[in-house]
Amino acid sequence: MNIDLDVVDAASLPALAALAQLYQYDFSEIEGGVTGTDGRYRYLDDLDSRLSQPGATAWLFRVVDPQLNVETLAGFALVLPITDSSGDRAIDEFFVLRKYRRLGVGRAAATAILRGTPGRWIVQGTRHNAVARAFWRAVARDVADGGVQSAENPDVTYPAWGYLFRTT
Repeated sequence: MNIDLDVVDAASLPALAALAQLYQYDFSEIEGGVTGTDGRYRYLDDLDSRLSQPGATAWLFRVVDPQLNVETLAGFALVLPITDSSGDRAIDEFFVLRKYRRLGVGRAAATAILRGTPGRWIVQGTRHNAVARAFWRAVARDVADGGVQSAENPDVTYPAWGYLFRTT
């Protein structure tokens, strides 16, 4: 499946915010998130401030739906600079709509982003998300220029796994 990545700008920010609600809905199965009284998840309400950080970038993933033969959004990625390290980046959020999972959309988007922006990277996630862990382990091994360092965060509030690697 062909995928196009569009950098999010002011005009496409509402689409990113809409996809972020679906992302939080899916993630609530893993982390138990809840909506406010207005029916909205709040976790990514700060997209403007995240994207205003120097070096922050978000992408929307576009595909042609194989069943309907129409172009549609299939997901997004949010990349943030690592504040304590010059030039290093983190995949802060990454989401593929359920309909497009296991079709190569996520892997193609992740690979394009990581290889298109050479440097040191970290990807991480909650220990409760075993599917994401396996996905990112495979992607990191595929794109890394050298080894992949595995890290565990034993924090009780947010126990997490992580992979650190470099792309060229």
